[in-house]
Amino acid sequence: MKKVVCILSCGLLLAGCGSKTAVIKEGKGTYTNDKKEVTTANVKTKDGKLSEVEIDETANGKDQTKKELGNAYNMKQASKIGKEWYEQIAFLENYIVKNGVDTIKLNSEGKAENNDVKTGCTIRIDGFIQAVKEAEKNAK
Repeated sequence: MKKVVCILSCGLLLAGCGSKTAVIKEGKGTYTNDKKEVTTANVKTKDGKLSEVEIDETANGKDQTKKELGNAYNMKQASKIGKEWYEQIAFLENYIVKNGVDTIKLNSEGKAENNDVKTGCTIRIDGFIQAVKEAEKNAK
């Protein structure tokens, strides 16, 4: 009986040894818009696929980023969907991780044409997309 238990235990241990370790890489990309606001995108890829996306932007001459400003950025009342900047960016980040950055189609104003994107993010995103693509390319 001890031999059977030992053989089964060794078999389970060896089965675990054959598992492949995921390859995780990190990258950073930036984009400066016509207002001189700098977008920074940080990404992580797992086995070549985006697994984390973080986007932030300087706040037009402010010492804080738009995420750091949070509700104080004060965009909510001007938003067609009643969402603050950081809320729309969180939606976009999650969308990109789930669907990929290349699935987003942009109109001539730099805004998403995809209806599923527009439900949570109605701001201009062309610079964010460029920064994410650069970060993905730079992932090492």
